[in-house]
Amino acid sequence: MLRSRTVLIVVLFVLTSIAVVAGYILWARYLPGYRSECLIECVSNIPEAELTFEQERLKQEEHERFVLTQAILLKSPGILSEALKVRAVRDTNWWEKIQAKRVKQENEHLIQLTEELHAAPVRGTNFLRVSMVCRAKEDPAVIVNEVVRQWYDFVNRRAAEEFASKSLETAQTELEELEARIEERRQNLRILAGRLPAGARQAPGSNVVAQQVVQYGEQVASLSLELAQLEQYRTIYNDPETVAVTAEDRAMVEQDPQVAQLAQAVFLYEQQRVADEKVFGADHSVLRALDAQLEAAEDKLANLRIEKLRERREDIREATNTAYLNTQHALFLAQENLARAEAALQDQEQLLFNYLKLEEELAQDEEYRIELDTYIKSLGRVVRQQSAVKINIAQPAIDPLERHSPNIVVVPLGFFVALLVSIGIGLGLEVIDTSVRTLQDIGRHVGVAMLGAIPDTNDEEVAIQRVETAVLDSPRSMVAEAYRRIWTNLQFSAPAEQRRSLLVTSPRAEEGATTVACNLAVAMAQRNRRVLLIDANFRRPRLQKLFNQTDKQGLSNVLIGSASLQSCVAQSGVASLDVLGSGPIPPNPVELLAGEVCEKLIAEAVAQYDQVIIDTAPLLLASDALTLSSAADGVVLVLRAKRSTRGIARRARTLLGDVGAHLFGAVLNAAQVTRGGYFREQLRAYYDYQADADEAQEVEAKDM
Repeated sequence: MLRSRTVLIVVLFVLTSIAVVAGYILWARYLPGYRSECLIECVSNIPEAELTFEQERLKQEEHERFVLTQAILLKSPGILSEALKVRAVRDTNWWEKIQAKRVKQENEHLIQLTEELHAAPVRGTNFLRVSMVCRAKEDPAVIVNEVVRQWYDFVNRRAAEEFASKSLETAQTELEELEARIEERRQNLRILAGRLPAGARQAPGSNVVAQQVVQYGEQVASLSLELAQLEQYRTIYNDPETVAVTAEDRAMVEQDPQVAQLAQAVFLYEQQRVADEKVFGADHSVLRALDAQLEAAEDKLANLRIEKLRERREDIREATNTAYLNTQHALFLAQENLARAEAALQDQEQLLFNYLKLEEELAQDEEYRIELDTYIKSLGRVVRQQSAVKINIAQPAIDPLERHSPNIVVVPLGFFVALLVSIGIGLGLEVIDTSVRTLQDIGRHVGVAMLGAIPDTNDEEVAIQRVETAVLDSPRSMVAEAYRRIWTNLQFSAPAEQRRSLLVTSPRAEEGATTVACNLAVAMAQRNRRVLLIDANFRRPRLQKLFNQTDKQGLSNVLIGSASLQSCVAQSGVASLDVLGSGPIPPNPVELLAGEVCEKLIAEAVAQYDQVIIDTAPLLLASDALTLSSAADGVVLVLRAKRSTRGIARRARTLLGDVGAHLFGAVLNAAQVTRGGYFREQLRAYYDYQADADEAQEVEAKDM
């Protein structure tokens, strides 16, 4: 990119460099600047401490702020207005130049002086620098010294009174307000201390409210667990049918007095039966009576056990419900107690936070009161000593010894900026230029194989009468050599049988497709190949004029069947090169070229000639080339440098790919060649050497 724009960048750099030098010269001659400055030493404004020989000093930050305040005071309108009233200032060229302006604003001198006078602290020191730049060499020292004198008198006359007295009054008022605020905060602190419970300001373990919160929380958790268990018991005992009889239930039923008495009677009946059976036998009436009594007692015992078990379950259910209700009530009370305790703890924490915050603010106020009291005592000494500001003019302004502006450093800096601007403009133009200009552009942006580049005839040192036949008219030119190289590259693009017929076209008109077709045909014919050049550009035929073909019959006559190929082919004047003109222009070129007759014609021409080259209309303007591309072996796409854009080239490649055409490659026409390049020098030296060798051979032949 830089190489392609080298000339533009160099020209822009030279022009801008000349502008920089000219601007520097004009600036130094007509608008020079002379600078003069004054240094003022500013000492601490805190007086000596009582009963000591030491002098207190301001902190670094406070001192810088103090010096900056003096700089602002020096440039105040009051000081500058007093300086402008002095006769010495009014006699300067600076004053007369402003006075001579036709259009003057009110207080024009004051406005200009405010803008041009500079006052700033020298960082890291106690000095204040006051400077000014003027066009006249003797003006800045006069103006700076006068402004500094006015400021010095003002400071010595009124600084102590205005600074110390007003500050003392303000500080005393602030001290009174501070003491009232401290007393109010102490009273509020006592009130908060009375509201806080015992142990609230001590360790967390001694806080009674916090202990209650923990205790109530544990109680709520325990009651919640107990209530859950009772809920399970209620669910079980509310449905007696689902309750299984346990050993404990049986034991409790057997311990009932009635059940125990009846069980004892049943046992006695059983013992009596065993004894009577031994005495009376098994079927005795006594035993039958005893069995009836035993059976009645056992039935009564079973019913009694069932009744007692039912009574026990009912008692358990009532006890469980009662315990559940009691536990639920106890849980409700515990939750209320916990909520009250948490609310009390939150209020206590807020009170404690307010107490601690107020206690901290009180400590800060008391500390600030001590500092303010010390400051008031110092201001009192300042008022008594009448010396709040100590300044010393260390170096008054003098006439400048050399010119301040412009500085010679501006010139190399301007050269550097000019170089950056020139490169930026060149690269910008290169970026926004979307045209195809080099072989690399075709390979990078179009994606087509490159067959070669044809130099622009304006860069050719050999005179070329007609560019369409440059290979014939100027065989030793760079243009002719470029066409020979293209033919050589074509030979390696495909086997000989697959490149017998070539279609030469371009995306748009005036890009050199006809020129490339003619020169390629001549280059092939010069290598003893029988070549037929066909003009299939019915939109704008040119081959008849280029080769002086007078026969009016041509391609259109052959396609419509009114003539044969042999009768329409004419000699071109170049050995081994025949030309088939377009003939009369048909009304429907596309339909004529799309028929089978055209394919047979090309096949017949391929059979009779070694190479057939077809010149067609532009791709994007007519569909003739797309129609013929399927009949030819391949296509050569011609792009003109700086005219064909990348988008147009990609569009042409896409159209050829859509119809299945075989694209051998692209030719870049009218490419720029660097003047005096290596290839040009070598080519010229080669042909000069060959001419000398031919002359020497002719001389030797004559001598012989």
